[in-house]
Amino acid sequence: MTAQKSSGHVRSVNSQITDAITQANVMNIGLAPAQSIGSLYQTTAQAAGTAMQNAVANQQNMYSLSLASTAQNLQSLLALSSASAARNTAGLLAGGGSHAGLHRRHAPAHIHAAHMAAAAPATPAPPQTPIRK
Repeated sequence: MTAQKSSGHVRSVNSQITDAITQANVMNIGLAPAQSIGSLYQTTAQAAGTAMQNAVANQQNMYSLSLASTAQNLQSLLALSSASAARNTAGLLAGGGSHAGLHRRHAPAHIHAAHMAAAAPATPAPPQTPIRK
C-alpha cells in the first residue's frame, strides 16, 4: 500500500501496520463461523426454553380445567337424591347401561313399565309334559 502526498512524492506504509490490519481482518473472518454458531445455539436454547414454559403453562391450564370439571360433576352427583343415585349405581353395576335408573325418575309409570317389558329378555316357556291319567 502506498500513500500519496500533494507534493507528488510517494511514501510507503510501515509493514507492521499492514500486518496488524491483515491480522485483524483474518481474526474477524476466522471468528465469524464461531459467532454464528454461538448465535444459533443461543436462539435454539431460547426457543427450547419458551417451549418448556408453554408446556408447563398448558399443563397448569389443563389441571385447572380438570379440577373445575371434577367439581362440577361432584356437584351434579350430590344434587341427586340418594335413592336415585342408588338406583343409577345399581343399574350401572348390573350392566344395565348408564341410563338404567334415569327413566324411573323422569318417565311416567305406564311408559316405564312398557319400556321395562320391552327391554326385558324373553325367557323361553318351560317344556310342557303331557299329563297321564
